[in-house]
Amino acid sequence: MSIDQDQLPSKETASPEDKSDSIAVGEIPNSSTEAAQSDKGDAVNQSQDQDTSKDHGLKSNEKDTPAPAPVAAEANTSSSTEELGQSNVSTMKRKLDSLMDEDNPAKRSKPQGETPEPPKPASETNEIPTISNPEAGASAASTSEQMDVEAASRSAPTSDDHANSSPPSSDQSDAMDVDEPRSSSLLDEGSDAGAAAKTQSDDDLDYTSDLIDPALEGLMKLEDMVIPKVDPLDPLTFRDLAELEAALQIGDHYNYGEDDGWKGDWAGNLDLFRKEVVVNKNYLNTQPSAKPIRIDYCDWVASNARNKSDLRGLELLFRYVYHMKGTPAMAKKILAHALQRPAQSSEERLDIIIKAATRMNYDPIVLKQDGWTIKKTETPEGPLGGAFYIGRRVMWQKHEAVIVAYIPDETYGGLWKGVFLEDLDTFDMEPGELRLALKKWENKSRQKAFRSNTHSGSTRFAATAKFTVPGIENGIILAKPTNKASKGIMWPARVRNIVEGKRNADGKVRRNSSKNQIHVIFLAPFWNAQDASVSKMTNATDPYSVGPLFEYDTIEVSEYNIQEYTHNSISIEKLETAFRFLGLPKGIFARYLDSHRLAVSLKAYSLKHLPKNRDSEDQLLASASLTESHILSVKAPIFPDVVLMLPFDYILSKLPHPSELAASSLGNDEDSQEPVIDIDGIVHSLSPPECFGKSSQEPKNSSCLTPEALPSSPDPNFTPAKSVKRALQLASEENNGDSDTVWSMNNFASDFLVGLFQREAVDDFSVEGIGQMRTLITNLVAKLRQTCSAYPSYGMHRKVIELKKMLCQCLLIKGHGEDCIEYSSIPQGVSKVIIIIEWRKACERVYKRAVSKLSFAGVGNGVTSVITDSRCNGHVTQLGSFERPVRLPAAIKGAKRAGAGKDPNVLLLTEVEDIYYNMAENVVIPKAHKKSYVKRLKTKIQSIPPDQKGVPLTDDSDGEGGDDTMGSRGSYAAAVVGIGASLKAVDMVVTGKCVNTFCAIRPPGHHAGLELRPMNAVSNGFCLFNAAACAAIYATTPLSQGGLGLRRVCVIDFDVHHGNGTQDILCSTYDPRYLYVSIHAGGAHINGFEDEGSEDESFRHLLGGRNTEGIFPGRCGDSSPHKGVLNIPVGRQVTASAMGSALVSQVTPRVEEFSPDLIILSAGFDAHENDPLGMGGLSAADFGHVTEVACQMAYKTCSGRILSVLEGGYGVPCCRPRNDLFLPPSEDRLLDLGEDLPSNMGDEVHYTLRQKLDKCHEEGFLECVQSHVQSFVKCNSRK
Repeated sequence: MSIDQDQLPSKETASPEDKSDSIAVGEIPNSSTEAAQSDKGDAVNQSQDQDTSKDHGLKSNEKDTPAPAPVAAEANTSSSTEELGQSNVSTMKRKLDSLMDEDNPAKRSKPQGETPEPPKPASETNEIPTISNPEAGASAASTSEQMDVEAASRSAPTSDDHANSSPPSSDQSDAMDVDEPRSSSLLDEGSDAGAAAKTQSDDDLDYTSDLIDPALEGLMKLEDMVIPKVDPLDPLTFRDLAELEAALQIGDHYNYGEDDGWKGDWAGNLDLFRKEVVVNKNYLNTQPSAKPIRIDYCDWVASNARNKSDLRGLELLFRYVYHMKGTPAMAKKILAHALQRPAQSSEERLDIIIKAATRMNYDPIVLKQDGWTIKKTETPEGPLGGAFYIGRRVMWQKHEAVIVAYIPDETYGGLWKGVFLEDLDTFDMEPGELRLALKKWENKSRQKAFRSNTHSGSTRFAATAKFTVPGIENGIILAKPTNKASKGIMWPARVRNIVEGKRNADGKVRRNSSKNQIHVIFLAPFWNAQDASVSKMTNATDPYSVGPLFEYDTIEVSEYNIQEYTHNSISIEKLETAFRFLGLPKGIFARYLDSHRLAVSLKAYSLKHLPKNRDSEDQLLASASLTESHILSVKAPIFPDVVLMLPFDYILSKLPHPSELAASSLGNDEDSQEPVIDIDGIVHSLSPPECFGKSSQEPKNSSCLTPEALPSSPDPNFTPAKSVKRALQLASEENNGDSDTVWSMNNFASDFLVGLFQREAVDDFSVEGIGQMRTLITNLVAKLRQTCSAYPSYGMHRKVIELKKMLCQCLLIKGHGEDCIEYSSIPQGVSKVIIIIEWRKACERVYKRAVSKLSFAGVGNGVTSVITDSRCNGHVTQLGSFERPVRLPAAIKGAKRAGAGKDPNVLLLTEVEDIYYNMAENVVIPKAHKKSYVKRLKTKIQSIPPDQKGVPLTDDSDGEGGDDTMGSRGSYAAAVVGIGASLKAVDMVVTGKCVNTFCAIRPPGHHAGLELRPMNAVSNGFCLFNAAACAAIYATTPLSQGGLGLRRVCVIDFDVHHGNGTQDILCSTYDPRYLYVSIHAGGAHINGFEDEGSEDESFRHLLGGRNTEGIFPGRCGDSSPHKGVLNIPVGRQVTASAMGSALVSQVTPRVEEFSPDLIILSAGFDAHENDPLGMGGLSAADFGHVTEVACQMAYKTCSGRILSVLEGGYGVPCCRPRNDLFLPPSEDRLLDLGEDLPSNMGDEVHYTLRQKLDKCHEEGFLECVQSHVQSFVKCNSRK
């Protein structure tokens, strides 16, 4: 039977006195006995603690008669329960002491003789007299089978606290005004909120000011947040608190443990308005098997409200939070405004209250006063990033949200507050949760982008209607020709605007016949050389340059046919590098160079001289729809006819042919760039007076992008040189190596930097820190000059020591000078970035000079080293593993073919000293890997019997994850000695003993992370300890802690798999010391898009397994989480063109911007076309090209300091004959490693794997290592 509403207590019939004190405290029965006990409880309360009300924020009664305890009754019940005894009073007192503000004026003793003011009417105070019984709200939700409850009645109190209490005096009211927190005594003097409020009042905090990040202003609707002045809320009386606890079903009556239901912070208690309360407790007492009916507290209060003033339950909660310790002043203001704002109905009042409770969780002033940071920082703060992530979008609980605030936290390191975009509800995230939420947002974004470019449904052009590429506004792209003779290679092209169209024979313009196509003009194509009859180039020097200079084509719009054109200048070195990966004959390079000459000149002309389209994206899409064309054709600029009709064939014929250009030199830190064709200048020369042979009197705007020329200095030692490169050449030609000209500052610092030095010395212009930088580099050059003078007299050991000291001093001063500028104030008009770049170059030139001057036979310039150790052979895997022990002898054999051990300048070092082994085991490895992981791995290996091999090393407690990473008793020593080899390589490269180093070690390491199976990988992928990460950590460790003190290290990983372990150790969060770059097989379209409901394992497989469901180690390499990581997945197979494009267009610019002090290569050769994994398409020569590109980057940024550690690569043919009792003797072809193959090393290979390895006899792992080391040798000279 449902509840009879007529039997419920009527709010209209109760007297005001009854209403103010009547409460509902759960299921307390009403009887005369209980009433007497209630009176007794209050009497005990009054007699034992007469100051209870004034000591605990309770409003005192003027009457001497003690008020009865508040109770709620249930009809026809004879049993009685004591509601508030002496123990409950003491508990309530302690609760108020701990939660309420001790400085509350209402708790102070009232002066004697003071006449209380008459109380305000209920209509003026907006007080809501009573809270209904929670069970009354169950009528709508209960069924006749579940409940048959009679109406409850309340006992009428004998006095009214509200009617007889004294309201605060006018002075107290002023003190309680939350708009003046500086003088407000309601704020706790010792709390952070109080301190913040006293620092800045609410009136000083303007929502329209620069308070929060601009990206969040629209989300928070700051214009709607201004709140007028409000009156303070009254503190709770003792009865109010008991009434509130009963209504919320919390407190000692409902909770007998330590947790009484109250929260320790104001926000947690405010959130109790969403707490679920049970409305059928009486029925449950009689029917224990019945199910409780729960309803949110705010909904229950609203369901019993009959007018706008009948929301007393929420009013009491707001008043309680209002007077808690630590409640921010603005939060108090919002609470008060929610209760005092006019409302026409209870529904409107409830809506105001709920919005106020929600708003306090994201209100910027509340957050600021509560200790949160609400302004985004420009750079990440610390290892966690801090406020840098404010404004970033995230995915949380499958809904989009944005981060609005950050606060440090002792337990987690930091917390970030997010706001859901749908309803502005908030949540807090720990660092790990933040990373996951950011990753989910990136995956969601990629998923949307991927789906937007996927044909679906019946809409023919929906897939690519919005497809665009950066830079299309300049008209130049890379496009794939439809001509099969082009071999599908991306080539520079100009996109024709829609107004150009396609001209018919009658001269009329015909627009695109398809919305999914664009018309392009390929620039200097090589594939049309056979059509020489229409060529205008009569002086072509090669057969590929005799075809037409331009070719019209129509191509389909897709990401596979169109890419961004990234070149802004002609760098011969970069073009040569990119050309190597195209697989074209060398004779085509001249045509390739001409195509880029045209593309860069047209792009520069468009950028500087053509008007920009200011239409919005929607307007451009509308224009494309009206003209039945693609948006790319609308965005493309319209070049003047005079530009398109220029005799470009003649102009190109006058430019130097590649055969006439000097070979690019790796010894220079400046690009050998060719000037860009000045199309505007050529057009300008066709008009008077230039066409008459006269010069125009109007000065032409300079297009030079270099820093403004600086005045000359009377000091000859600091006169800016015209060219640093030329100055270095002149210095090297000096007969007298100790002349002043050789050691002039012009030979080290650029014109721009020298100009700053001279201006700082001769006029009032001053850049803070420049004087100190000038002193540093002057003293450094003087020290080098002094060392060079005394160097011939030193012995060999002394020379090595002096070389190390000099080079380390160069790098330390380089970092110190960066600090001088980084933390200095720079005048307007001066670029801090340019100063730092030029300073780095100057210090590296001193470093190069030191290496050049202080090198001697076998040490320094021109020396490459190969480091290995026989203890690495102690790691023995199981039969059938791709990672076989013979990989190491094969790598040494390949290095020897490149000259290691034979050429005096290619050293073969076959032992890692104990100092490096101990440093690796005791210092560096514990920094790279968690102690639990190291201890577990070491214990596991030590338990292996000496004669056993192929034991799983990285399986977890469930036996999972060890299928591919197996080893033997010597695996631990092999892994540690590999780390020691990488540390030795860092020492040798940085201290100048050699230019570059290759570490031939095993087992590999780039899948080994902080702990077992990093970044949700299913296994460790053959890896135990991470050599590349350990080398980077050692290089950046301060000198005082045993490291080398470098500022920045870049790790470039070209293994076919993503180096999840290296990213996990160095870049799990942004660290400005490290840049991790990985070019690998994979991508979201292969590994799948992450969803909260999916299991990552379903998209991953073991290394070397079938790749039908994904590529190891999974999705972690499909995106770049922050600017310290550059992950470039290139699809299911790594091809030469994809590798070259990534290196030239993405890796090189990022590395040069990062400007590392050292580059470390994770050299995996499993992307070779014959590797048994089958995920690569590179040749051994391609790996040599990759190495040369990395060396070029090293020379540009860090004087050639580069080293590599061996990772993957499994294409080693069988080295031992097959031993099978059931088959005839093997006649298989074997790889002869000679003395490099230890006599006790076996090589058992399954038949199926043996077949895959047979093709590696033609070219495989050994040839890849040989090409890699040869490129190191080729690039080991510093000039």
